[in-house]
This record gives sequence, C-alpha cells and structure tokens, in this order.
Amino acid sequence: MSEGPGLVCPAGYTAVHLDDVGSTNAEAFERARQGAASGLWVVARRQTAGRGRRGRVWTSEPGNLYSSLMLRDPMAEARLGELPLVVALAVHDAVAAALPPLARADLAIKWPNDILYAGAKLCGILIEAASTPEGRVVVIGIGLNCGHHPDVALYRATDLAEVGYPTEPAAMFALLAAAMARRLAEWQVGDFAPLREAWLSRAQGIGEAITVRLPTREVAGVFSGLDMEGRLLLRHDGELEAISAGDVFFGHS
Repeated sequence: MSEGPGLVCPAGYTAVHLDDVGSTNAEAFERARQGAASGLWVVARRQTAGRGRRGRVWTSEPGNLYSSLMLRDPMAEARLGELPLVVALAVHDAVAAALPPLARADLAIKWPNDILYAGAKLCGILIEAASTPEGRVVVIGIGLNCGHHPDVALYRATDLAEVGYPTEPAAMFALLAAAMARRLAEWQVGDFAPLREAWLSRAQGIGEAITVRLPTREVAGVFSGLDMEGRLLLRHDGELEAISAGDVFFGHS
C-alpha cells in the first residue's frame, strides 16, 4: 500500500508521503509507537528539522528525497553493526539504477555508508534504534540529493542534477525501496560475508591513506579493508585497529 503522489513500494512494505515534517526519522519512530507495522517508509517533500550523524543539521528543502524506513527487530542485536553497510549497498544499487552504465564508475561508498559521486557526497544516511515494550525498533533515514545539495564545510557534496542526471524524488524512491527490500532480504536470510564482499567492491580508498576522526582523537593510517563484522581496519603505527564508528577523510590531515 502507498499513500501520496507516486510512491511505489515492493510487497511487504508500505509508504506514507507527507508534505512538511520535522524529521522523517522522528515521524517514523512516532508511528512505530502508535503501532505501525514493520516495513513502513515515511517520505516527505521537505524536512524542517533534518539532522545527520552527531546531531549535524541536514538541509532539507524540496527537490530531494527525504525518507525513513521503520523496521521492527530486523536482526539479532549482535549483527546490527552490519546494517549500515547493508543500507549503503542498497542506496548504491538504487543510485546506480538511476544512472547510465558509463556513469556508474564514478559511484562509490565511503565507509561506512556515505554514497559518493566523483568523490562528492550524494546522500546522507542516519540509522537510529530504540527499545520499546514490543521489541527493538530501527529507523533508517536516507536523504538523497536529487535536485540540490547542502554547502557543508566538512566535505564536498553534489546532487544528481548537478552531475547531469536529474531524477525526480518519487522515481528515486521507487528505485530505493526496491533495492532496500532486496538487500535486507539477502542479509536476513544469509550471512554477512557476500554482502561484505559486495561492499568492498564498491568502496573508495582501500589501500590508501585516510584520517579517521573519532569522538576523542584523530588517527591517520592506511584503509586496509573491513573485518568480518564490518568494522574499518586501519593500519597505523605497525598495528591494525578495528574501528566501529568515525568520520573518514581521504588523505592524512
């Protein structure tokens, strides 16, 4: 079932389209508290209080895709750390489907789940979880730059229109919803290893110098891949450190 203009969902998922909303993630959590079934997409024309990781503001004017997927207990808690990489694969799949074949070579994933086009950020992803009396609720927020992009000091950003492939948000949503359903099903019925390999084949910067900004320190080294849980492996000072969360910058700062 879909509500609103032009929303197409695969079987087992529903979607609601809103005009203005504070945050699609917050709205998805509220609907979960009200008893909504797992698999609900909340899509908005505009967000008035969009946010990214670590509370950063995410510009959310009309013309881009603002969406959140609510899932109930999607996986055992011990494996939830794999989810950001699974989501990144789904978004990469969706954007690739919107591009002509020759343009797909410029599409890449920056750990853990930033989608880049020619090195510039095309999409913001924020995954949040909460425990409820009915079990764990996970919300996957995805803001995809279709028609414009924010001016952010930390990194370069771009959008599909700027790189020559304008895509309407409703069309992008149909691609995203289908790709997400496929990748989540693959994750939920199998182990993480094939998804890890698929992620590595799309990654930017493996074998290169990077700097990882952590809450209390910055560390520079060589991006040496992923461990079997999806953590970034950073080789520095003769050691291999596994990092669960952080902001990656290419090159040494």
